Amino acid sequence: MFSSNLLFIFLVILSPVISLSSSDWVISWMGMEIGMFSVIPLLLSKSSSNEPVMKYFLIQSLGSALILISGISLVYHMYEYLYIVLFTLGMSMKLGFFPGHFWVVSIIENLSWFSCMLILGPLKIAPFGIMSMFSDKSFLVMFALFTIFIGAILGFNQSNVRGMLAASSITHSGWMILAMSFGFLWLYMLTYMIVLLYTLMSLNSHEFQTTSVCLLSMSGLPPFILFLVKMKVFYYLVSNLEYLLFTILIVSSVISLFYYLKFFY
Repeated sequence: MFSSNLLFIFLVILSPVISLSSSDWVISWMGMEIGMFSVIPLLLSKSSSNEPVMKYFLIQSLGSALILISGISLVYHMYEYLYIVLFTLGMSMKLGFFPGHFWVVSIIENLSWFSCMLILGPLKIAPFGIMSMFSDKSFLVMFALFTIFIGAILGFNQSNVRGMLAASSITHSGWMILAMSFGFLWLYMLTYMIVLLYTLMSLNSHEFQTTSVCLLSMSGLPPFILFLVKMKVFYYLVSNLEYLLFTILIVSSVISLFYYLKFFY
């Protein structure tokens, strides 16, 4: 069992390497699917119930199918709007941003910390890599704003830490889309994954003080590192005179800060 788990972990790591190193969208899509199929046995081995894992598998499979169909429609020059709608919907289901965010909280609440780390961290790399291939990302900005705001509202209504981290993941997916639009996706994602890793490790080892600091860092509160990355987003918005978007992000960030604080302070 241990050796097979190592193989699946290796494939999960290999998945984004394949997706990011290929300029062919089909190969990138296949790399993404390698990660999805490899993570299922890992989730099953760490889960007391198969139901959330099966739900995750079905939703991810549907998202993958929509992305594949959108790619085919693009290749054969079918309806452009059909491609955009299917691609966005498929990616939203893979990454858990609006409007495909519906599964994140209910599934993450029933998984182990290790499983949470896999879904909320490494498995996002390949889908975001595919999204970053497309030159026109402007249409995703509104999806990002809805995602950030919805994640903040969902987090405020959570009563357990797993649910709160799931809502936080939705919010950060929105921030990653904005960071991608402004050209520093990988900086934001790397920072988020480091903070997430330390947060889950401290939760698993029941280190209350470390967890509190990690959650403050994840909230984007100054002077923690995620605040510095978010400031780059704010800088680009102000530079482009996007004051309405700037205001929406500030309000959402304040709401998010409250739900982080209510768990430990």
